[in-house]
Amino acid sequence: MEGNDVMEYLQSLAPIFDKEIEKAIPRNREPKEVYGIIWDLLDRGGKRFRPAMCMLSAEAVGGDGKKTIPAGAAIEMFHSFTLMHDDIEDNSEMRRGKPCVHKIYGLPLAINAGDGLFMMVWEEFQRLDFPPERVMAAQKTLTTAFRRVLEGQAMELEWYRAGRFDVGEKEFLRMVEGKTGALIAASCEVGGYLGGAGKSQLEALRNFGTAVGIAFQVQDDVLNLAGDATAYGKEIGGDISEGKRSLITIHALSHAPKAERGRLMEILAEKTKEQAKVKEAIAICKQAGSIDYAAEKAKRMVEDAKKGLMVLPNNAASRRLLQLADFFIYREV
Repeated sequence: MEGNDVMEYLQSLAPIFDKEIEKAIPRNREPKEVYGIIWDLLDRGGKRFRPAMCMLSAEAVGGDGKKTIPAGAAIEMFHSFTLMHDDIEDNSEMRRGKPCVHKIYGLPLAINAGDGLFMMVWEEFQRLDFPPERVMAAQKTLTTAFRRVLEGQAMELEWYRAGRFDVGEKEFLRMVEGKTGALIAASCEVGGYLGGAGKSQLEALRNFGTAVGIAFQVQDDVLNLAGDATAYGKEIGGDISEGKRSLITIHALSHAPKAERGRLMEILAEKTKEQAKVKEAIAICKQAGSIDYAAEKAKRMVEDAKKGLMVLPNNAASRRLLQLADFFIYREV
């Protein structure tokens, strides 16, 4: 599948998972101060690629992908919960083209709605049509992934609280492996497990999901500084305005000339929205080769992970997993 084909494929699956989520969270449920806020976020869209990868992983090992739909929906609900709370923790302004829900409804209601969404994740997971012991085992995998997501988030938040600019590449990758990689890895692993995967297949799916998750985040950081604004759909340079420690800025802070390193640090610490300064910071990163470095790092990680999937049967689902991986590192959105 080319990029457009991948998007069309994901868009074809999205209504399936949205319909399942509506079973767990009926749109007309009261009070609207909980469920209306949740649907405000859910209706803003999203690629829904995590539940798609869960379904594909099951089918890739010969299982029934349709039986994993509740698991995929639960994973997407958890992801949406993290977005709601991350926006609060980061004091973000916009999410998918609209003000963040806490900017619309206030902090107390947004926090409460996020808590409710997290609780409903487990209600949805109970809809799985598998023996209880299999559901419990899959749930354990998700519990571990959820813990790693919050640990990764805590690592990143502490960098900003402490004003750290000495974050190294290994530390950054460990943070992203938790915050972003763990949930995508769990999507693949849970799908594979429910589909009947063997031990080596589960390990390959888990490693694949982890690498794809890290690469997805790194590519998102690349697009934020060097993407096409129209295709990307977000403000170019927003990561600079947030003072974000990304693989790009970490590389630039150790490879740019001393004067440029100091200037980049100043701009990141200022968290400025002044476009001249944002462009100056992006130029420093480009001149240091940091954007190209990050893009190539993402590609190498995914290529290595794709090789690991050779233990899976060669079928339509396993091929689509490989195509999704390529989409994540060559995408423009």
